[in-house]
Amino acid sequence: MPRGMEIEKISGTETAVYVISRISGEGADRKAVPGDYYLSGQEKDELEKIFSLYEKVIVVLNTGGIIDLSFMDNKNKGALVVMSQAGMEGGNALADVLLGRVNPCGKLTDTWARGYEDYPSSKNFSHNNGNIIEEKYEDGIYVGYRYFDSFDVKPRYCFGYGLSYTSFAIKTESVKVKENRVELLFSVKNTGPVAGREVVQVYASCPKGMLQKELKRMVAFAKTETIPAGETRQTKVWFDLSLLEAFHGGKSAWLLEKGEYYLLAGDSSENAYPVACLAAEDTTETEKVREICPLLDALKEIAPDEALLLSKRQQMKEICEKEGLPRIPIVPRQRKRKKRQAGTLALRLAEEILSRLSTEQKVQLVCGRPREGTAEIIGSAAVLVPGAAGETTPLLKRDFGVAGLVLADGPAGLRLQKQYEEDAQTGEIHTLGRYESLENRIFGTEFLHDGTVRHYQFCSAVPVGTLLAQTFDVKLMEEIGALIGREMKEFGVTLWLAPGMNIHRNPLCGRNFEYYSEDPLVSGKMASAITKGVQTLPGIGTTIKHYACNNQEENRRGVSSIVSQRALRELYLKGFEIAVKESQPMAIMTSYNKVNGVHTANSRDLCTEAARTEWGFEGIIMTDWTTTNDGGGSSAAKCLWAGNDLIMPGTMSDQKEIMDAVGGLGAQFLDGRYLDECALRMLKVILASDAYKGAESYLADKELDCIMEETGD
Repeated sequence: MPRGMEIEKISGTETAVYVISRISGEGADRKAVPGDYYLSGQEKDELEKIFSLYEKVIVVLNTGGIIDLSFMDNKNKGALVVMSQAGMEGGNALADVLLGRVNPCGKLTDTWARGYEDYPSSKNFSHNNGNIIEEKYEDGIYVGYRYFDSFDVKPRYCFGYGLSYTSFAIKTESVKVKENRVELLFSVKNTGPVAGREVVQVYASCPKGMLQKELKRMVAFAKTETIPAGETRQTKVWFDLSLLEAFHGGKSAWLLEKGEYYLLAGDSSENAYPVACLAAEDTTETEKVREICPLLDALKEIAPDEALLLSKRQQMKEICEKEGLPRIPIVPRQRKRKKRQAGTLALRLAEEILSRLSTEQKVQLVCGRPREGTAEIIGSAAVLVPGAAGETTPLLKRDFGVAGLVLADGPAGLRLQKQYEEDAQTGEIHTLGRYESLENRIFGTEFLHDGTVRHYQFCSAVPVGTLLAQTFDVKLMEEIGALIGREMKEFGVTLWLAPGMNIHRNPLCGRNFEYYSEDPLVSGKMASAITKGVQTLPGIGTTIKHYACNNQEENRRGVSSIVSQRALRELYLKGFEIAVKESQPMAIMTSYNKVNGVHTANSRDLCTEAARTEWGFEGIIMTDWTTTNDGGGSSAAKCLWAGNDLIMPGTMSDQKEIMDAVGGLGAQFLDGRYLDECALRMLKVILASDAYKGAESYLADKELDCIMEETGD
């Protein structure tokens, strides 16, 4: 609506719909100012006028993240719809919901505070305190609902909250413990007038021992099937006892401490009630690990009132005793690390190819394909698929049948150049900007009068990560992943640079819309599900990112996240751990920032110790674009030492730095075995991908024939 236009009531209707939209993105955080986190003056004036004219007002939030909602105070005739940013079908979906054709069934994956100052990181977040060099995670493990619950701060809307056109009653039928697994069975009755779906949420309140715990944490959730009005359906939920553990930084160990663990179930973090008590008679050290990313700076974390937490846990205990809820003993087992696979055919083929590569070829393999003839362009450096983010070297194709991997950006579906032209005689590719005419906007090819072939490549725009997670629907996420996978196959893309899965530590992070939630379990489960969906199609995969603590966009290449071992392990790495263990994504992308003073791309603790040694990650790890140049701050040679296998988008300067380091000619030295390890992992992924085509001539080599005969293939 143009500024200054007079708002008048439209005759024949008593309902108005007002849409609030916001934008955010890479390289800058949002601001707690009018027009961003707060309403602009114009928006305030328009809403006041609309509320005065109409009997009913529906406010739609077409935003990627949280905004201040104080304008809804005392607006009893108003309704609020969190649309988020819903992709290409967002308008149709909103219309279906408003017209009652579809019953909304989403739940918030973040806590919406009454005021921005209620978030524990608000005072010192990013630009708020003028310091974008260091970000001290003084909130520790108390992020999102963990903070609001533990510090008794009342939010406007709690985590897990969401309304629909019906209502439900959740009843616990049984709670069982089988070895390290807790299984719960619920009956969910639709007590309202229309069919709908509910999200059953399970939380655990863990006892204080050596470590103070948050009041409760989510340990499981499940989306019901569609339940007709008046009918009941059963829903099973389960979780592993490892989700009850806490990390002891001083011991560098995961502990399940002695005491009572109260399980709570309901339809939101606030509306969850005790259903059982799990009792651990002794403290068990379930896994001893090596210290990673040591805290080198002074850091004083906030702590809740112990008396308050004890009082609330006492209330849970009294409910359990009064209602005779089951008290089940638990004996946790030590964590078992996944054993690495023995020498498979793909590994032996990779080793054979590696043995035939020169040092220069190995270096080319671990550096993305440099942009030829022009400067590097972030997010659009590919040749094989125009407009894709980048690709790896094609130089080994002739001798070994090893083509380049094609990497396309996300996160809301594939991001490619929408159209490009190919010279029919020379094969030269020219990317185009905006379309010349609407009638040309078709999928496929168009032959122009001068012999030029114009190609069109349209991709589905799926909802942003936060909205997808708000479905709490793991099965749906797998279906969306499969949809994206089919488009990857169609366009020849090997790796999708998504999903993003960092924690929503603060509402103002510029890239929160890409990420799922303030909760690591939700983030891990959603990333795992969409990865499984994509990777149901052989030869392609996801790239979970940004690993790790990418919670600030201002000075993102230089900021250091100062975070304790415990918060790092329990919150900021936990989602990645879940995704790796449950879905084995083909790739991980490191972030731009530092963690406790070390750039993540140069962190052997993150790339090798945590991801590979502890979690059993088998894919490749890559840098974010221009991490090692253009002021990125990371060292290309040190990336390989860290176990970061692929440097993107790749420059000649990266290659020279590595060659000099391997040859002992520069300021750095890189043992050649680290280059070999990274090159071998690259080859293994290529051999498992669609990029490994046209290799029949090499596979016919006598030596490889012998290898295949030995394996029986």
